Amino acid sequence: MSARVLVVDDIPFNVRLLEAKLSAEYYDVITANSGAEALEIIKSEPPDIVLLDVMMPEMDGFEVCRRIKADPATALLPVIMVTALNEQSDRVTGLEAGADDFLTKPAQPELLIPTVIARADKARLLSSLAEHARVKENEERLRCLLENAADSIIVFAPDGRILDVNGQALKSLGYSRLEMF
Repeated sequence: MSARVLVVDDIPFNVRLLEAKLSAEYYDVITANSGAEALEIIKSEPPDIVLLDVMMPEMDGFEVCRRIKADPATALLPVIMVTALNEQSDRVTGLEAGADDFLTKPAQPELLIPTVIARADKARLLSSLAEHARVKENEERLRCLLENAADSIIVFAPDGRILDVNGQALKSLGYSRLEMF
């Protein structure tokens, strides 16, 4: 499965250039022309990695990165800043905003592609580990519920929730209902 890469830049030429380079390497590329559009895309169809320009009108890339990293749902999403800024202070600002890497334009394919591959692979691994941890946590919660549910009727809802009809077991565990997913 190809990694989904979100390219965010307000200059159409830059977007097309990165899109062409990444598509040639079989990445699924989606694009945004502003920080606000990028945040909407991330919310509705999350990518595996974000290539983010810094200098954009209305909301710069530093702020977009801060918002991505501040949201628990997207905090682990890798963000690579690809920008014409090349001062050490800009790099520090990007890393402080939460960027995972900082590349200077023009992005050289021999540097960009391996960086994207490494970050996408790392994102997939982290996602897999997080999913494994969620499954283990849910198994433990279910085991605990079942051990404490001698007089309870347990209903497995179609949306993945586990409901205790009489509520005694859940109340003893401090839940009004137990969410599985």
